[in-house]
Amino acid sequence: MAGRLFTAATFLLSVLGVAAAPVVVEGDFFIGVPISNPDITNAIPHKYIVVYNNTFSDDIVQSNIAKVKSSIAKRNIGKRSPMTGKLLSTDVNAIKIGAWRAMSLEADDRMINEIFAADEVSYIEQDAWVKVNAKLIQNTATTGLARISHAATGGKGYLFDSSAGEGITAYIVDTGIKVTHSEFEGRATFAANFVNDVDDDENGHGSHVAGTVGGKTFGVAKNVKLVGVKVLDADGAGSNSGVIAGMNFVARNATAGGLAGKAVMNMSLGGSASRAVNAAINAISTAGVVPVVAAGNENQDTANTSPGSAAAAITVGAIDQRNDARASFSNFGPLVDIFAPGVNVLSVGITSDTATEVLSGTSMASPHVAGLAAYLMSKESITDVTAVADRIKALATATGARVSNNVAGTTSLIANNGERA
Repeated sequence: MAGRLFTAATFLLSVLGVAAAPVVVEGDFFIGVPISNPDITNAIPHKYIVVYNNTFSDDIVQSNIAKVKSSIAKRNIGKRSPMTGKLLSTDVNAIKIGAWRAMSLEADDRMINEIFAADEVSYIEQDAWVKVNAKLIQNTATTGLARISHAATGGKGYLFDSSAGEGITAYIVDTGIKVTHSEFEGRATFAANFVNDVDDDENGHGSHVAGTVGGKTFGVAKNVKLVGVKVLDADGAGSNSGVIAGMNFVARNATAGGLAGKAVMNMSLGGSASRAVNAAINAISTAGVVPVVAAGNENQDTANTSPGSAAAAITVGAIDQRNDARASFSNFGPLVDIFAPGVNVLSVGITSDTATEVLSGTSMASPHVAGLAAYLMSKESITDVTAVADRIKALATATGARVSNNVAGTTSLIANNGERA
């Protein structure tokens, strides 16, 4: 565990730009906590993600989690965070995605130090806020479907095979899905909620994304089954721990349903770089679910973000489909795998069961590729996660189309379904 220890005092002072000296204060708070991400600026006070070493058995890990649950149930009763004044939760959420094990919880500094002392714990990460990666709203727009089914800009209509994602399930990890919308034709379900008690899309972002993946008019894969996993609230905000809980559900649901090699997951959200989020993405891939994520809208290297920096993810940047230029907001860098339409994208709205909305962002680019993954998995019977990513890149390479106004060291590939008139 040497070299992993960072104190809460160091973290707090670094945010203020002040050099920190070692600080130990009596009591439960501010004695220093061993977090692996002390430089984040969007931290959630006293909320943590604990990740276990993969060298310990499930029985040993489960025993540790049970011990922590017992302690938290007693020690957090009536205890408030000195930063927020809110009562600390007594909930401990266990996570298992394949061989990757973790838990999330709220705790005081002393408890976190006790947890960290266990040999089976690999690292502890401060939980952090995440948000949707939608950027702009316009009143009128055209769909990006024509762009991904033609080799060059200016193509008319959407060319696609009638299989259109048949037999594939797309998990939309987002703000939820308005399942009654006519675009979904009964193919959409609301499956899980890890952010609040409202089992509906209060924001609209998730429904818009789902429409691009699999809507009857706006969707790339028009026959795909859509499953809503809510991890973001009405403001399009959530936490890394909530996102990981959503991925845990996806892995369990896909495994139980025999969907390994028959499922994709879209996450059009992001925050600062998170080792735990990236590890969960990698575990999802190992479980046979194709993870497709937005690169982010900060016009920066996506290496600074998660899940955009996850090695196993298909990370998608945004282009303006009218001219193939990289969208001014789109993140870039060597971890971006492909670009797709992300400017003025028309899809599902939530004000009625026939409503539409226009959004821009890498949030809108990512579901084009998630839909494309489902489309190719169905049409070409591809079941290997890596093979799906390779096929998407091969089809993009074959068109000869390339992103303009790009940043050096970033791929110039533009997503395409390979269909020709």
